[in-house]
Amino acid sequence: MTAQRIHRGALVVAILTALTNAVLAAVGILAPGTAFVLWLAVEIPLFALVVAVTVVRIRALRRSGASWNAVLDDLAGPAVAGLIRAELRAYRSLWLFARRRRDGLHDGVVAIGYTKGTMGMPIAFLIACVVETVAIHLLVPWPWLRTTLLVVSVYGFVPLLGMLAARVVHPHLLDDTRFTIRSGHQTVATVRPENILGARVHRRFGHTSPVAEDGVLYLPGPDGTNVDVLLRDPLEVRLPHLFERRRTTAEVARVALQVDDPGDLRAALAMTRSDTGISSAG
Repeated sequence: MTAQRIHRGALVVAILTALTNAVLAAVGILAPGTAFVLWLAVEIPLFALVVAVTVVRIRALRRSGASWNAVLDDLAGPAVAGLIRAELRAYRSLWLFARRRRDGLHDGVVAIGYTKGTMGMPIAFLIACVVETVAIHLLVPWPWLRTTLLVVSVYGFVPLLGMLAARVVHPHLLDDTRFTIRSGHQTVATVRPENILGARVHRRFGHTSPVAEDGVLYLPGPDGTNVDVLLRDPLEVRLPHLFERRRTTAEVARVALQVDDPGDLRAALAMTRSDTGISSAG
């Protein structure tokens, strides 16, 4: 605990020193030459100390048998570590999207998409952010502040785009051994084909966010769900959440999904196991 406090204290001091130097230089209180001297004499040694302490702590944690996830939790704290992981996953999703690849998809696996009708609101929000960024750039009179806001805005776009891409590159997956139900990068449930009693088209509009109620898992889109997967035996599921450590479990006997085409899902299930008793409801 002492090493953790020393490390975080040194990091906070280094960041505050760098920010103070930058702000004083930006508003003209410090001359550029003075700010540069302070950067060389104070900020570089502070950050070098932080790096050295970080390396020592990482080595100590790894020697104790801690995983890399545990190391990140210890260094940054669970909340910050969760945000870091979410951002890294967003970058990976963008990389897969740019390469037109989908995670887990290979020969013998059928991808079941669930993005239809879900992108309207996020894309509208993204467009609003772009308009706001342009407006700020035109209205703010101070070049240093315009540049700072522009960098922050562009940096904020990337994770948002990654969250959109995650739904595209992480579809549900179905093969002859399992039906993997996902929400973005997170696996919510894995169902054996023989445990699937049937699938039926059934529209519901009462849920717009993932929830487990009365033995039913709902993974809706903006307008609810459009297909039910009925199970022979109850199944344990893990509800999606931005932070992995805050995900909860539940036992369900039915899964209500929003998919791009319920007919494609029913056909894929029928091909995977011909005796699942696939049924349809108007």
